Amino acid sequence: MIALDLDSQIQLLSRIQFLTRFSSNLVQVTGESGAGKTWLSERYLENWANEPIQSLLICNPSQQDAQHRAIILRQIVRDGVFNEQDSMLQSLDYMLEGRSVHALVVIDDAQRLSANLIAELWALVTEAQQRDNWQINILLFSLRGKLNKWLHKVSYGQGVKPLELEISPLADNEREMFIEVMMVSRQLDAAQRRALKQKAASLPSLPGALRGLEQQETAAMEEKKRRSPLPLILLVVLLLALGGGLVWWALNSQATTEEMADSPLPDGVKELSAIVDEKEKEMAAQQEGEGSGEQALNSNAEVSDDNVALPDSPSVEGMTVGRRDENRRIVVPDRVVDAIIDEQAVGGDGTNAVEEPLIPELVPPSETTVRVESTQPEATVEVVTEETEALAPLSPPASNADVPLANQLLLTVPESRYALQLAALQSKQAVTEFLQEYAIADRALVYETRRNGEPWFMVLLGDYASVADARRAELQLPANIQALTPWAKSFVQIHKEIGLVN
Repeated sequence: MIALDLDSQIQLLSRIQFLTRFSSNLVQVTGESGAGKTWLSERYLENWANEPIQSLLICNPSQQDAQHRAIILRQIVRDGVFNEQDSMLQSLDYMLEGRSVHALVVIDDAQRLSANLIAELWALVTEAQQRDNWQINILLFSLRGKLNKWLHKVSYGQGVKPLELEISPLADNEREMFIEVMMVSRQLDAAQRRALKQKAASLPSLPGALRGLEQQETAAMEEKKRRSPLPLILLVVLLLALGGGLVWWALNSQATTEEMADSPLPDGVKELSAIVDEKEKEMAAQQEGEGSGEQALNSNAEVSDDNVALPDSPSVEGMTVGRRDENRRIVVPDRVVDAIIDEQAVGGDGTNAVEEPLIPELVPPSETTVRVESTQPEATVEVVTEETEALAPLSPPASNADVPLANQLLLTVPESRYALQLAALQSKQAVTEFLQEYAIADRALVYETRRNGEPWFMVLLGDYASVADARRAELQLPANIQALTPWAKSFVQIHKEIGLVN
């Protein structure tokens, strides 16, 4: 792309620089195809980025997650030893060994990233926000709307959200400046300038589209220069030779005709006119004979009436596809898909999630399910997933006004297990009202954490061996709790949040 500083691009680059200067953020820069995302990513790294450690990844359709991790990590920690199958957060934590890091990761064509890798990038940013000596900013340059679904899933229910900036089309004055720079660089005359402007008028105001016009014109001019005049010369010579041959043939044929006309006919040879007259007489006699034969045939012809009845109209029985098909179709519920995504987001491979029966009637009667969503105005509710029978039962708090906290009790649960989170509230009074409203004070557990320096209280249910067990448990909860859409939360995350209080 032409090295031209446009106002809209400068404003976008300066805004990215401001967002990444003081804290860790995940910024999504979106635009249409041809909006200049690749050029902006390279321009930012060259002239605007202030981070001492920089990493650039240009996604390729043939690359896998392990290759993406390796490219990013090798640029952040040079000569570092890591396992490509581990998450980026685990690898960085292992390689840095408590040292500080100030890095920028720029990813072009980020719409080709997998959902699992997007979850790892978000986990890396959120962890950097919790550490004083870590600052990691991630810029995702992608097509508009391609990553919103996955970014919304990984950040749902959290205090921070990914940021999104959109690359706008060129303004009218920027478009004219862009075209003028193209014409100056190519040294076009007045007629060529007018022709280029007319072609550019039908194109959208995107740098890539206008740049493509320049490439087409340049290729056409180079093609014209490469053409040799030799084929044209050979064509002219061939036409001249063909014209001379036609003239020579016409003159010779005319002379031959005149000689034949002047020479007398030999004996026994008729003239052409006599031959033509004889042929006309023979054709007239033949036509008279055919006419008399047709009259005789018509006089002997008799008219017959074919009154045979037509067959009855056929009766076709209508057919309906699948009318007698008694087989049932099985539709995979969205809960199973969400369970797979959630388990992969916390490091699993998603195989445990498909243990849930695809037909709700096949769920075992011993399983229970809970979905809850708080309606308190001062409360913020986090979505949780499902519940199975508690493999290691925990003692719930009492249902009095002063809700006891289960921070120490929850720290004794292994990190490989899961619980159903029902709500995230900002006061004990809100927790008490919530437990009384849904009548779960006798089995819910509450723990305290910190977000942005403010206290938060998380309401949990159950203790399960896997995400699939938690999801099956949700199916057996009362309808008013299922309406709150609980979320399966790993004890790894629960222990980290409890650690923010200690």
